[in-house]
Amino acid sequence: MQGMQAAASLDETVEALRELETWSYQLAFYILQDERLAAEAGKQALLAMGSEQAFHLQPEAERRDKVKKMIMRKALIVSASSGRRS
Repeated sequence: MQGMQAAASLDETVEALRELETWSYQLAFYILQDERLAAEAGKQALLAMGSEQAFHLQPEAERRDKVKKMIMRKALIVSASSGRRS
C-alpha cells in the first residue's frame, strides 16, 4: 500500500514539474541569454524541486514562486561555472 502511494505521489510530482518545464526554461533563458545554460539551469532547478516532499500538494502559485527562486539560484551557479557573467 505504501509503495503505491509513493508511486502516485511521484507521478503527481512529475506532472506538476512538467507543467512548469517550459516556463522554467523561458525564465532561465531570459536571465542567461544562452540556450545550453538555460536548459541546464532549468533541469537543475526542476530536479531540486522534485526532491521536495509534497511539492505537488502546494498551490500552483507557491510552486511557481519556489521554482522561480530556484531558477534564479541555478542560473547564477550555471553562469558562474561556465565562466560567463549574467
